[in-house]
Amino acid sequence: MEYMLCYPGTDNMTREKNDKVHNILARMSEKYKLKIVPEPMKNTAFRGGDFCRKFRIYKKLREREGNGEAYLDREEEEMLLSVCRDEEEKQIMKNCVYAYQYSSGLVLKAFREKDRKR
Repeated sequence: MEYMLCYPGTDNMTREKNDKVHNILARMSEKYKLKIVPEPMKNTAFRGGDFCRKFRIYKKLREREGNGEAYLDREEEEMLLSVCRDEEEKQIMKNCVYAYQYSSGLVLKAFREKDRKR
């Protein structure tokens, strides 16, 4: 089955923010009839608490392009942001890192924002 991964942003990650990502994705799951599976983060470089989760979003993935586009589709951006209730939730979702899981490996994706602050 095909899926997209969602890694919550690790900057100032708290249990509350991780729970907000989970709640936003749960609303998205209901609205778009998608299966969302939270999993523990197993990353030695990131020393987050045991509350940190990554999320598998089971959905049909678009075909991989030769140059490896680094941005989410407009449709995916709209899907992720449409269930956010306020600007804070939108910013939390924009700070997440997304990835497509292909047989050859992961392809990281991000929101397409001109004024994105790093």
